[in-house]
Amino acid sequence: MKLNNVEVGRRYARALFDYAQENGKEQAVLEELQILQQVYEQVPSLGAILTDARLTLTEKQALLKKLQQKFSKIIQVFLQLLLDYRRLNALPEIVAAYLKLFDEKTATYAVTVTSAVTLDQDQLHELQAAVKQRFHAQTVVVQTQIDPEIIGGIIIRVGDQVIDGSIRTRIKQLNQALLNN
Repeated sequence: MKLNNVEVGRRYARALFDYAQENGKEQAVLEELQILQQVYEQVPSLGAILTDARLTLTEKQALLKKLQQKFSKIIQVFLQLLLDYRRLNALPEIVAAYLKLFDEKTATYAVTVTSAVTLDQDQLHELQAAVKQRFHAQTVVVQTQIDPEIIGGIIIRVGDQVIDGSIRTRIKQLNQALLNN
């Protein structure tokens, strides 16, 4: 059975995270993975080029050597492993899974807040404090989005959980309740 890139990402990220943790390098490895992620965003076909049959193994190895020069020994060995097992196309999923493991270990939560208007710093600090308390988080990283269509209130996304306090949703619920009666 062939594994999809998400499952591959989880498995390789777990192995890399465990190794980095044993060596006290979780943060450093994360930072290097994020740099690799940027390289993949700048050259979206890089993973496929290093995985499929477009290049010979010698050409892939030469390309990988250039890429490896900028990274620590841990990442260099990891990249070679990914090349050897033809998994360099799964690097974005590996980075995402590693970040999730890192966030779980450090009790860091990424929060997306959607509001109809820009929130001021006091509102953002109150929101961070509330999320920290509710989820027992050490760190809360807030990303804001503006969506005038929600009319008012806010929508908070923390991982897979959504807390929808928007006026648009309340109006829909009220409308549905009126239609049902």
